[in-house]
Amino acid sequence: MTMKRTSSTKNSIKKKPKISSTEDSIDYTKSLTSEDAETVESGFQELDIAENPGKLKTEKKKTKAIKKTVTITDKENKSSKITVSKTDNENKTSKKTKGKSNTTNEEKPTEKPNWKEFKKEKQELRLKRKTQKCPFYEAVVKAKKLWESVRRDDCPKEKKETLLNELFKFSKSHLETMVFSHDTARIVQWMLKLGTPEIRSQVINELIKHVPKMLLSKYACLCVKNMLKQGDAEQRKIIINSLKGKIYTFTLHTNSAKIMDLIYTTYATQEQQNAMMHELYGASSILCDSPNVLSFAEVLKNSPNTKDIILAKTKDHIRKFVLKQKTSMQTTLVHNLIYEYILYTGGKNCDELFTSLKEFPIELFYTSKSGCHLAMYIIWSANSKEKKAILKQIKTTASTRDLATSEYGYLILLALFDSVDDTVLVKKTIIPEILKNIDTIATDEYGRRVILSLVAWRDSSYFHPRDIELLKKGESIKECKKDDDVRVKELLNAVSDRFLQHVQDNPNFWLSNGSIAMVLLGILKSGSGDKLKEAMTSVANYLIDPNNKVEDKDVKVPVYEHSGLHMVLRKIIGHDKILVKNNETTFSEILSSIITADTLESWIQCNRACFLLIAMIESDVQLAVENIKSSISTKMINLLKKQKFSGAKILVTKLNPEASVKN
Repeated sequence: MTMKRTSSTKNSIKKKPKISSTEDSIDYTKSLTSEDAETVESGFQELDIAENPGKLKTEKKKTKAIKKTVTITDKENKSSKITVSKTDNENKTSKKTKGKSNTTNEEKPTEKPNWKEFKKEKQELRLKRKTQKCPFYEAVVKAKKLWESVRRDDCPKEKKETLLNELFKFSKSHLETMVFSHDTARIVQWMLKLGTPEIRSQVINELIKHVPKMLLSKYACLCVKNMLKQGDAEQRKIIINSLKGKIYTFTLHTNSAKIMDLIYTTYATQEQQNAMMHELYGASSILCDSPNVLSFAEVLKNSPNTKDIILAKTKDHIRKFVLKQKTSMQTTLVHNLIYEYILYTGGKNCDELFTSLKEFPIELFYTSKSGCHLAMYIIWSANSKEKKAILKQIKTTASTRDLATSEYGYLILLALFDSVDDTVLVKKTIIPEILKNIDTIATDEYGRRVILSLVAWRDSSYFHPRDIELLKKGESIKECKKDDDVRVKELLNAVSDRFLQHVQDNPNFWLSNGSIAMVLLGILKSGSGDKLKEAMTSVANYLIDPNNKVEDKDVKVPVYEHSGLHMVLRKIIGHDKILVKNNETTFSEILSSIITADTLESWIQCNRACFLLIAMIESDVQLAVENIKSSISTKMINLLKKQKFSGAKILVTKLNPEASVKN
């Protein structure tokens, strides 16, 4: 049921008395302004809306420019209309006019400001503030001017010494404060770099007592680095001893971590290194009288009563170091700490630690020996998915070459070759980078081991027993489904033909010195088929060319006369016995078939060349023996007998003159 409401407004309107015609007439047009008219009209609109609520929606749809009309009835019942017309634009204009009315009376400035005087006042004010902030500001300004002259390359040596003395004179009493500011810290560093021994010593002596505070500063820590470099042994000892009891704090701090690593690896003695590690173990107070204790295991062995406390502290230190990925985790100190902790625990209860370390870039670890060993443990303990992530990360950062040519980083690649079952992924990530940079890697002392690990896996002829034993440690840790022989064969098949092709195209590179030639030996011994034959043919042709010479002890000699290359060539010939059993073409066959009489005549006059001929005769390759014996004439035999070196005498006994002499 719907109830109708009666508007009170409507009722009140009905009760209003009508204006009678007998009342006095009032002229509303004279006293009613436009604003009053608007007010009256708005009142009428409200009354209409109260009577008809639906009319509100209709009113909102009306245009912005509205004519407002008010009808007023006088005594004579005459109606007159007052019309007020306004638009929004007029309203805005009126408002703007009202706002501008005050500004028109204001006077405009007639004179321009003197900007030169204004800037001068600003500079004086700035100088005054700096002087108040820094009491020795004037001395710093003079020191900077002198420094600008000293650091120039065209400054004469005598003048430079004079300026350095003046520079030290101005800054001597303010060195403690100068090292903490960016620009003035550079001045101190230059004094340590270019100053005389007396100036350097005085600067270091002034600052040496402030080293702990300086290490925590972004700029002052660089001055400590220069102090260590330019100071003498006694000053370094004082600097290192001043850090006692704060090694953990400084190793954890962003600014001082790298300086602590530099101290540990370069300047600290064995005793000081032990003391630094003891603090990281959390056992410095316990072992204060045991400076000869070296490893973490020995620390715990000598402290059975406090073993649990030391282990807890060490674990807590490691946890905090792991959070400092870009600073502490790149230091040898921390690498040693984590590696020794893992060795002692055997990897037990280290799952959380390994999980955190696997997320780190592998490049963080190859800067130190213990870091690389730690990375190897991470790889061995990783599952197939985690190993895949490590390989992809190495490919993304293109760090294969850096790892291969690093003093310890090559071990990380060897660990990957030993433990990754997905050899297809290895072929896509690491192998292409090795092939792309094969010249650089083969030239490097450590890079050669990476190539040899692919073609001569764990061969004691190429690898130190220490490296082989280290790699064997992973056999009990790593999770692998493939046998080692299968994995090694798959990797060899991926690189063998590419290596042989490079030998064929660049025999001069592979025979440039004895070290690279050892890699050549490994490549040839692992090869097979037509690619091997083509590679050996290229090597043989390069060998017999008399114009090809290499440097041996600052003297240019033929390839076969080089001591290192001669040894490798004899080993290549010695491998022919195995090639014969495998029905492969031998190096002796190829070399004996292309050697000419002129070449033989020159060879029999060289001791080492004679030994190459002897090696081919002893190789039991029938075709090679026949070729050599049939190529030696009576003249050559007589010439050979005249030689006094041992190679000629042995070669004569190996030959059968009656059967081989050419008439």
